Amino acid sequence: MLNNLDIDLLRTFVAIADLGGFAKAGRHLHKTQSAISLQMKRLEAQSGSKLFRKAGRRQLLTEPGELLLNYARRILSLNDEAAAALRPIPLQGQIRFGVTQDFADRGLAAVLARFADHHPGVRLDVRVNPSCELKQQIAKGKLDLAVAFQERGDRGDSLGKLQLSWIVPESYSEPDDQPLKLVLFEPPCVFRDRVINALEKASMSWRVVYTSPSLPGLLAAVDAGLGVTARLSNRHRAPATGLPKLQPVELAVYRNPQTTPAPLDVLEKITRAHIQNNLEELV
Repeated sequence: MLNNLDIDLLRTFVAIADLGGFAKAGRHLHKTQSAISLQMKRLEAQSGSKLFRKAGRRQLLTEPGELLLNYARRILSLNDEAAAALRPIPLQGQIRFGVTQDFADRGLAAVLARFADHHPGVRLDVRVNPSCELKQQIAKGKLDLAVAFQERGDRGDSLGKLQLSWIVPESYSEPDDQPLKLVLFEPPCVFRDRVINALEKASMSWRVVYTSPSLPGLLAAVDAGLGVTARLSNRHRAPATGLPKLQPVELAVYRNPQTTPAPLDVLEKITRAHIQNNLEELV
């Protein structure tokens, strides 16, 4: 007889995997670490598999744990979407939603379209801008909700960390004694900071040859061979021996504290579920 997997346990399991440990998941879910541990013991009993293994002081996923993680993301995504779609009270109002260019074409547009179809009484105003602009618009009350990259000192609610990868032209060769040519967004930009910090730490010389406010412009410059950049995509990954490892970036949701309409609660929940349950597909 097959066992049913508890949704709440799966949600905690995914949070542990995304946030990097029991303690961080506990803080995010407002639960004690012992409560998180008990939940995972219950999930292991339900699944019939050992999901974690110790590596020093860290808890890493076992092979069955990695397998379950993929299913858990899909289960949670469908669960949260169904719960929102079946909400009995018709929603009314307006939501001004902001998102970075990196996520405007990564499935989130389809989520927003479904939300608009399910809630025709809600006027959805979507704006695609750099993270720094989105956070400024939240602070000024010009946006209700935004998904943006978080920097130290920001007050967003973390959705998880994403690894950056170098993106290079097809003609790329490992750096010689010449400065590495960079194609970057205009400052301020967390990706730009990660790139420059990594090169400085590796004592590699560099120079910015192309700046652009748009992601398509950035990628076009790389494809043309003007230089290298770093994004979430792993295409054209440079050899590890040629360029230094980049520190991950943290994605967060920002909400205007002055706006609390019911439609905003629903959209925030759907957005969180989509991103957190599809983090592996977003890199």
